[in-house]
Amino acid sequence: MQWWTIAIISMLIVSEASEALEELRRAHKDIAETFYYASEPKKPEGFPSELADIVIRVFDLCGHLGIDIEEVIKKKMEYNATRPYKHGGKTI
Repeated sequence: MQWWTIAIISMLIVSEASEALEELRRAHKDIAETFYYASEPKKPEGFPSELADIVIRVFDLCGHLGIDIEEVIKKKMEYNATRPYKHGGKTI
């Protein structure tokens, strides 16, 4: 896979994150609610749906690159468990 294809897919992930943020800004539904518009009754909408889109794009990219994301997540979580709470003074 060429670097520019990776860059495009990465930006699509960012785009999905932006759509998730827009769902939060609308705040017309419960944050955990998946809902459907009458115009597209089979298409899930809402913050959870946008999070799912992010995960789908990440998994797709990992599949194309041969990355075992499950293993990397396990390693990262093990490492993060060794770090102090709010390391670096972060508040978010």
